[in-house]
Amino acid sequence: MFFRDIMGNVDSLDRSILSFLRESARAPYVEIAKGVGVTERTVRTRIKRLEDEGVIRGYTVRESGIGLTALIRLKVGSGTEIGSLAGEFSGWPGVECVYEISGDADLVAVVHVDDTVALRDMLDRMWLAAPGDISSTQTELVLEQY
Repeated sequence: MFFRDIMGNVDSLDRSILSFLRESARAPYVEIAKGVGVTERTVRTRIKRLEDEGVIRGYTVRESGIGLTALIRLKVGSGTEIGSLAGEFSGWPGVECVYEISGDADLVAVVHVDDTVALRDMLDRMWLAAPGDISSTQTELVLEQY
């Protein structure tokens, strides 16, 4: 299915359901329905269609064709408590996980955002949350997940 085809089939209700699932992927249909303001049957139908179209794949929500997934590599300054910084970022909405890594960067955050504006906002928020602690960032967009 082409990107254009998937985008045409995902409306604001689908986005609300996906957003709810990002926060609680194992939530019962009844809870999702209450959270997005529709019936349980509507949620079941929508989720089934999103699965059939490949927007939702597997046991966790992996979006295809909508939103962006990015890897944000962070280099921190000497004396910065890496674990504390990683712990703070990992609790933010849209941040799937934060890894402490070896190499040129110290941390890598796997993030899911709606668009490039939201990605820019997340980067700004990271810089503002740790003024003087982050020396550089490098962002890579995920093009495909296998």
